[in-house]
Amino acid sequence: MTTVQSMMLAVCFGAVVGTMIANVGFLIKCAIDSHKEKKRKRMEEQNNQ
Repeated sequence: MTTVQSMMLAVCFGAVVGTMIANVGFLIKCAIDSHKEKKRKRMEEQNNQ
């Protein structure tokens, strides 16, 4: 494998891994936000009753 091919492979692999890590982080953030929203709604319902 030439140097250019090796560098292209490293860049593509890095981009894919970086995207995957970002997607996992975004999913975790969305799950936390969803949980907080549900908890907030539950607390509002308890306070209104």
